Amino acid sequence: MVRWWIWALVAGEALAQPLHQRWQPEYVYPYADAPPPQVYQQRRQQLLQSLGERSLVLVYAAPPARRVGDVFYPYRQSSWLWYLTGVVEPEAVLCLVPWGVELEGERVRELLFLPPRQAERERWEGARMGPREAQQLLGIPALPLKQLDSLLPTLLAQADTVYVPEFPRDLLWLPLSGRRLLARSEEQQWLRERFGNVVLKAVPPALHRMRACKDTAELRLLRKAVDITVETLTELLGQLRPGMGEWEVHALVEGGFRRRGADGAAFPTIVAAGEAACVLHYTAGRRRLNSGELVLIDCGAEYAGYAADITRTVPVSGRFTPEQRQLYEIVLEAQDSALAACRPGMPWRAPHERAVAVLTRRLRELGILDSAAQVRSYFPHATTHHVGLEVHDVGPTDSLRAGYVIAVEPGVYIPPGSPCEQRWWGIGIRIEDTVLVSEEGPIVLSAALPRRPEQIEAMLQSVRQRKR
Repeated sequence: MVRWWIWALVAGEALAQPLHQRWQPEYVYPYADAPPPQVYQQRRQQLLQSLGERSLVLVYAAPPARRVGDVFYPYRQSSWLWYLTGVVEPEAVLCLVPWGVELEGERVRELLFLPPRQAERERWEGARMGPREAQQLLGIPALPLKQLDSLLPTLLAQADTVYVPEFPRDLLWLPLSGRRLLARSEEQQWLRERFGNVVLKAVPPALHRMRACKDTAELRLLRKAVDITVETLTELLGQLRPGMGEWEVHALVEGGFRRRGADGAAFPTIVAAGEAACVLHYTAGRRRLNSGELVLIDCGAEYAGYAADITRTVPVSGRFTPEQRQLYEIVLEAQDSALAACRPGMPWRAPHERAVAVLTRRLRELGILDSAAQVRSYFPHATTHHVGLEVHDVGPTDSLRAGYVIAVEPGVYIPPGSPCEQRWWGIGIRIEDTVLVSEEGPIVLSAALPRRPEQIEAMLQSVRQRKR
């Protein structure tokens, strides 16, 4: 890998060359099946219509995330900016101005700011979208990023409310002095000192609601992410064998996503064998899969920005033990009960409350619980969350509405040493599916992946027999 100072040295020499000797790669938008520009335009217009006359919205691109030294993680755009523009490059800013800005004789209410394209930089990092490409491909007025610096003071002087959904850096920790500078509070103080009573807020209320109810374009991409995840897990389950490493399973999952056209994983893949499944966000991945154990796989592909979220817990040897099957069927019953509550108008907590009721009753019947209050010891997380541009997506949590896409994921986790019979120790089970709330009832987008114990056993046995 070439270090930055070498890039700077070579770039400096290259800039001395005549322009016709510099090559610049052609910019191609990376997602051929992304929503058309009109979809993003409609979202911005809907948001603008919800704003006060003197409300200003600034949506900043996510900053590149440093991995170590001068090495960075693969770039992932801010979900807010992606949702409103489709821009997937860093260093962009969307500005929404309800009262309008004069631009080339026309009054516009939306502006996108991007760095101009730089031929030598693109020789090293690849083609980037510039203002011209943004205007042509995304149908939004675009200007060079540096022009925002001169325009912003004028806009702030006319605004009474400034919405910034997410700052590029929310927190700056100064380790020597022990200070932690919060971007939002620092900027609010600066606004008051410079512009009087301007109020700084985070997300416009309408934008939360908009992102929660998925439109047709979003549902198409979500279904694709789910389908990739289901196909990958179906292939993977036929390859599981005692003695495999969790790291091998992890590689098969994320390699399967990439082979099927996903950008990668929407979140760190969890592969947890045996008692490791009792750790909710286990990522160590250093255990081997032993015969007689269960392995919990919680994963989701990200496709064109949209996430899937699916969990299956399966027997490594191909068959559940009696104790594993009893607990598995309890979790499955809890999920079925939760799914039945995933209807428009139901309270947001209804699926969770139904799942908890089933788990409490059944675990007490097995003698694992002495009282209902103990259920949280074995089921410590919520049953549902929004899914969309993020695996834990934003959205209201008052009641369910048609168009919501949510995960439904009850579980039971009994760590060794728990106050119950030892035969239950070390068993961790979660069953999770991605679900569309609709007027016709819940639609399980991941329904093609078996979840009932007899289906899982039959699939595992069938695949293994074919491979003998």
